[in-house]
Amino acid sequence: MPETDEDLVAVYLARGNEDVFAELVKRHLSGVYSFALGLVGQEFAAEDITQEVFLKAWKNIRRYDSTLSKFKTWLLRIARNTCIDYLRKRKSIPFSELASPYADDGADTAALFAERIPDPDPLPDEILAQAESAEAVVRAVEQLSPRQREVLTLHYTEHLTFEEIGHVLGQPTNTVKSRHHRALAALRGILAPNDAS
Repeated sequence: MPETDEDLVAVYLARGNEDVFAELVKRHLSGVYSFALGLVGQEFAAEDITQEVFLKAWKNIRRYDSTLSKFKTWLLRIARNTCIDYLRKRKSIPFSELASPYADDGADTAALFAERIPDPDPLPDEILAQAESAEAVVRAVEQLSPRQREVLTLHYTEHLTFEEIGHVLGQPTNTVKSRHHRALAALRGILAPNDAS
């Protein structure tokens, strides 16, 4: 069996072997589910969205272009769009928080240079080590805006680079970096009272 996702896609497109597509599903099922759960916040909805994502991927796999992005990035973009469609129908959060690439980022010139300034604050791993428990971190992340949760989930759970996250979100890398920086600052602010106890 080929090693990379892109190899699997090529084999699937050449042979139409459903076992090969099943391997792609197996590799990415938990990641897509976790990402959807982080955005919609409901297990049953995340399960439905995950099924829909893989159905869409199966129907549109011939449109996937490995020269433009990794398969995982392409799949997570489908997942994000499916989550947005779900939230739009439910209107459970302001859709503009996810849909507009610049809604809460206040993208100004200073923000674009923020990532070049050394950050004296603790790194994400240090923040997690200082938190009382994993549950405290989960509760803190749930308090972040959907846009902030989205970036943190893609970076720390799905291990995407900022450039790959930009492809998923359809936004410039500097915007993603700025949002990541703000999300970490917000997370530090939420966890700070726990550090003092």
